[in-house]
This record gives sequence, C-alpha cells and structure tokens, in this order.
Amino acid sequence: MFIMIIKNFLLVILIFLINKQATAISGEEISAKVSQWLIKEGIKGTPVFSKNTFYQDCNDEIEIKKVFQNYKTIKVNCLDKNGFKLIMRVQTSKKTENKKQIKLKKLSKSLIRNKVSKKKNELLKIIKLKNSVEKNDIIELDDIETVLVEKKHQTSFFSNKKELIGRKLKKNLKMGQILHPRHLFESFDINNGDIISIVSNLGNVSVTVSGEAQDSGNLGDLIKVKNLKSGKVIKGYVNKDKKIKIFR
Repeated sequence: MFIMIIKNFLLVILIFLINKQATAISGEEISAKVSQWLIKEGIKGTPVFSKNTFYQDCNDEIEIKKVFQNYKTIKVNCLDKNGFKLIMRVQTSKKTENKKQIKLKKLSKSLIRNKVSKKKNELLKIIKLKNSVEKNDIIELDDIETVLVEKKHQTSFFSNKKELIGRKLKKNLKMGQILHPRHLFESFDINNGDIISIVSNLGNVSVTVSGEAQDSGNLGDLIKVKNLKSGKVIKGYVNKDKKIKIFR
C-alpha cells in the first residue's frame, strides 16, 4: 500500500513537471537564441547561463541587446507583459575579441621593421681612391672620388675632398680603397719634405729662396728647413702659403 502511494506521488510530480515545461522556456533554449544572435552579430561566443532553469514561455518577441560596447554582457527581454528580463554573461573568443588588436600589433611591428631597415640602409657620401697610391704620396684632387655606401658598414671616413687634398699617406693603398684617418699623417700646414719659400728680411730688403721642410708644422710653429741653393739647414716660423720666415 505504501509503495503505491509513493508511485502515485511521483507520477503527479512528473505530470506537473511535464505540464510546466510544456508552457515554459528553458535556459537551454534561451542560450540557443542568444548564440544565434551572436552569430548574426559576427561574434564567436558562448552564453554563460544555467540551461536547467525554466521561465514562463514568451509569446511575443525575445529582444536581445548588448549592455556595454562589447558583447561580454547581454540583456535578454521577453516583450510579453510581465515577461522575463535577464542579464546574461557571454564568454567571447579571445581570438575574435582581439582580432583588431592583433592586426594593429602586426602593423606596428611591420612599421618598426621597416624603420629599422631604412635606418640600416641609410646611405652616406664618402671618399675613396680612384688610383693606387704609395706611401708618402701627397693626395691630389684627381686621386679621389665620392661614392655612396651603407652607413652600417662605416665607422670612420671622409666626406669632404678638401679635407684630403694635400695630405700625405702613411702606407701604400690600392685603387678603390676608402680613405680613413689611420691612412694619413696628421694634417699640417707644411709637411716634412714639402717645397716651401724661405723669406729673409734684411733691413728694407726681402729675399726669397726655395727650401725643403725638414719638419712638419702649422701656422706659427718653428721648424727646420733646408736652403736648396746653399744646402744649409736653418730654422724658421711657418707663415701662410707655405712660406717660412727666418728665425733670428
């Protein structure tokens, strides 16, 4: 007898639940409607909502809207009078959500690479030899030319021909060699071996003879010079235009 009562009780509950579900909408159905709406919006996402919950069936339209600018929070309203109103969370795909950010990052990296590449490929104007030259030769205008090379390959160089004309070489160099400061003796107004003018003032009379510099020096320096006529080595001060004024 007791068993029959239990069976009847369970049967009543089952009928009640069946009738309730027949006139209700489940959380699973609502989630499915939200999923379809997300697809139409172009969003890949999964509603975070209880599928086992039941609500009074909605005879009118179910309205779905996003609460904020993104799609992480969704509002679901049944437009029936006294219809249900729900707030639902949506777990969006990170790949979809950050698609624009990924594109921007790729674009930024691409721009940075291009800038670095351009910087590495920056061209510089430098001077190299048109002819082979030997140690102690004096560089002339016809010995050099200007070329363009990538900056990354150069650390020290000359870009102005005026800096090189008249300079003496420390070593033999081949044609096409880029000139570096290490290839040249220090720049002087007069270099050892230069043919210069020796000026000697005797009262109101000025006498000029040819000489050969025995030292190197700049304007105002006292250097030794050899009188090419007499062979005598004397001292004099370096003046402009490769002239030496006799020291007295």
